[in-house]
Amino acid sequence: MIIRLPIFAVAGLTILCFASSTLAMGQVKNSISGKEGECRIAIISDVHVMDPALLMEEGKAFDDYLMHDRKMLRESTVILKEFTDKLIAEHPQVVLLTGDLTKDGEYVSHRYLVDSCLVRLKNEGIQALVIPGNHDVNNPHAVSFMGKKTERVRTVSAADFADIYADYGYGDALARDKHSLTYVYQPTNSLRILAIDACKYEENNFEKNICRHDGRIKPETMKFIKAQIADAHQKGIRIIAMMHHGLVSHWKYQDRIMKGYLVDDWKKQVSELASAGLEVVFTGHSHAQDIACFKKGKHTIYDIETGSSVTYPSPYRLVSVKDNSMEIKSRFLESIPLDLNGLSFTEYAKETIAQGAETMVVSVFPPNVPDSLKIAAARCVGESLIANCRGDEKLSDESRQEIHRLANLIKKYSTHCARLFRIAASVLKEDTFPTDNDFTVQFSSPTAPLP
Repeated sequence: MIIRLPIFAVAGLTILCFASSTLAMGQVKNSISGKEGECRIAIISDVHVMDPALLMEEGKAFDDYLMHDRKMLRESTVILKEFTDKLIAEHPQVVLLTGDLTKDGEYVSHRYLVDSCLVRLKNEGIQALVIPGNHDVNNPHAVSFMGKKTERVRTVSAADFADIYADYGYGDALARDKHSLTYVYQPTNSLRILAIDACKYEENNFEKNICRHDGRIKPETMKFIKAQIADAHQKGIRIIAMMHHGLVSHWKYQDRIMKGYLVDDWKKQVSELASAGLEVVFTGHSHAQDIACFKKGKHTIYDIETGSSVTYPSPYRLVSVKDNSMEIKSRFLESIPLDLNGLSFTEYAKETIAQGAETMVVSVFPPNVPDSLKIAAARCVGESLIANCRGDEKLSDESRQEIHRLANLIKKYSTHCARLFRIAASVLKEDTFPTDNDFTVQFSSPTAPLP
């Protein structure tokens, strides 16, 4: 059995263990009118919706899954409804969903997302655009839960994915890549959305029960991307991108010890895209609020990562794209209509992360470390993970001193574990420029809307 850990658990566990296509141009069919010179966009990511029908019987199988994957899956459908209500109230012109739409690529979960969220947005005149995440296509982990057992259920192929989401990017795409699920959509006369598929679902293995979580941009897809950027620039149209995997490293050591959350050879890929003139990409995957930037000469790319709906703090972003700038605001889901064992939704979401941290730390520390010290270390790591998920995290002097104190205690039993704990507890709390939740991007050049 392959153990699946959410990004916040994978981050801590990894550190602790150290372990082209033809352009389909012509008349623009998918233009949405709005205030002249402005497009209002909302971004949500990693909704991981699980159709309730998959939980046929509560029991050990589902409990074991949650033990190793601390997402709020039981609550995912209720969370999705609350997000949909908020998006309808905000009424942006476009909603971007940056991958990991489902728990594990189950066909019924894809249908649930469409029927309960995307159709509602469409009926309100809001255009939703999707891109797959590593969970969404050709996934051997698509199962139903029956007490102590699981049983595989139908997943989807890449062709199925494009068909299911025909009304949400693929059917009315301005251009489609022949080598991936990458496409271009034009919501207004002056803006195009480049939706990049960087997943490795072709390499998933059903016999070995392996689902690849890392990503890459195929050479053929990169040619398509560059051609689309060049075409948009030639026509004086702003182009921004979205994809699931990170394009820019978001925290110290990420590209060394957690490179699966960045596209392969990310420095080369982002350098090429910067030189091509791409300035903004919206990403997900890491379940954290963070904005990172990459500079190459006069070129700058901002990787704007949005946290997961089913992980604290359940964020979404509201973006206003104007001629020369992009204003980004973040909002957070603060309540859902469920009894959460007497806890508020925020407290419950934080506790979910804390429980995952405790399970992870206790399991990787050597047995000679006292249980009381393991638990104290777990709480410290949990606090860092929570801060990282929320964004704009700062390592206070008090926290630094506590990390130092615990590391010295752990060092009595294992120098290696002490060093790794110090890194795990501190690096996720040391945010760098720019701010993560509210920020304004200044574009390098204005656009010239089509007549």
